[in-house]
Order: sequence, then C-alpha cells, then structure tokens
Amino acid sequence: MNDLAVLIGLISFPGLIATVICDKLLVHAERWNSFKYGIYTFIFGVGSYVVLQFLAWATFLCSRHLPFLSKSAALGLWGTLSSGQDLHFSEVAWATGLSPLIALAAVYCVNKKHLTRFAQLLGISNKYGDENLFSYFLNSPDVLWVYLRDPAAGFSYRGVVRSFSETKEVQEIALTDVTVYSYEDSDPLYQLDSIYLSKPLGTFTIESPSSAEMELSNGRQENPTTGRGGTRPSKRRRNKRNKSATTTASTAASTQEKVS
Repeated sequence: MNDLAVLIGLISFPGLIATVICDKLLVHAERWNSFKYGIYTFIFGVGSYVVLQFLAWATFLCSRHLPFLSKSAALGLWGTLSSGQDLHFSEVAWATGLSPLIALAAVYCVNKKHLTRFAQLLGISNKYGDENLFSYFLNSPDVLWVYLRDPAAGFSYRGVVRSFSETKEVQEIALTDVTVYSYEDSDPLYQLDSIYLSKPLGTFTIESPSSAEMELSNGRQENPTTGRGGTRPSKRRRNKRNKSATTTASTAASTQEKVS
C-alpha cells in the first residue's frame, strides 16, 4: 500500500506543480477546493506525460532519444501502470520539467479567452470566462481611465486603474493620477498621486469614459458628471507655463543688474 501511494505521488507530482502555477496566475474569485485541485492535478499530470511521449516519438523518428531516457519510442510509465514494472525516475523528472511550460500555455489560453471565443464562434456558449464580471470589465484593454462613484462616502474619483481584486466580501481597487470630486455637485476637491479603496460588494460603481472625452480632458480636467471643465491644466501646459515664468524671472533679474 505504501509503495502504491509513493508511486501515485511521483506520477502526480508534475500535475501538482502545473496546478499550483495555474492557481497563482489565473483569475478566479473563489479559492479552488481539494476536489478541483485533485482533478486539475490528474489532468495536468496526464498532459505532461502525453507531451513527453510525443517528444519521445518525435526524437525516435529522427533516430535520436531524449537525454536520460531509454532509447525506446514508448515511455516506461505505461508499462508501470499496466504491468507493475519499475518506474523510470528520469521520466518523472522530464515530465516535471515540462509541467511549468504546459501550465503557462494553459494560463495564456484561459486568460486570453481563446477557448471561450472558440465556443462563441461555434455558437455553443455565450460565457465570457471563469472570473467575475468585475475582473472581466477591468481586465478589458479598453479600460484605463475610469470614474469611480461612491455615493455613501460622497465622493467620485477619476484615475487610471492600477490594480484590483474581489472576494466574496469586498471589492478592492487602486487608482493613480487621481482627481477627487464631490459626489453631489461634481466639483473638483483635490488631487492625489494614488488611492486605494476597499469597499463591500456593490458599494461603488465604475464608468469608463469615451475616447473623445479623454482626449478633451488631456487639456483640461473634466467634471465627471456634467462635463464642465475644472481648473487643472494639462501637464504640457503646466510645463510651458512654468518655463515661461522662469524665463520672465531670469529676464527681470538681468534687467535689474543692468540698472544697478
């Protein structure tokens, strides 16, 4: 019994490594339970050995063999599972080395929604992905500048999305280049380099302004509700104004020296 447990553990080790990597890199609101971990470990483990088998076949067709593996086209693992032959630890090592690459490929396909888009293309699913809609919306490449409105606190925030997360209890978001407005009359109050907000679910709403509005706000700070301009000039204007002021001050100083 102990030998069987050790054998299963060794064979499953590549799948466990791949599952841990996917758990860390994939976006999912709920933590994976032990059942999901077991299923994904089995799937990735089998996938790692299948990929290794294809590599062994490919090198065998080229009259070569992978280092530290037998010169046979088939892995010894299949003989271990079918007839109880000794396990080749070099195959476990190879599969473990391949498992991070397989995990990264899986993470890329899931995060880029390749499987979901393929299902939508076939018309068999309208699902947008496994993550919640909060993360899906903020992960969109079209979402950069946002207006975040918090009626309970009495503020609205305009800024660039830096990072975000969501659990069963709270929604968290960090913004940079922030302008804070009064929620009632939308008057600009002050500006911040960055801000972190953590609120219960559904406390605030997030809006993504149009491209035309953002281009307009490059020259003047937009009021998030009425669209009336505020008082904050663009960075280019501020630099130009500061440069003009410096030049004027230098000219005045030179003139005073001449008069003296």
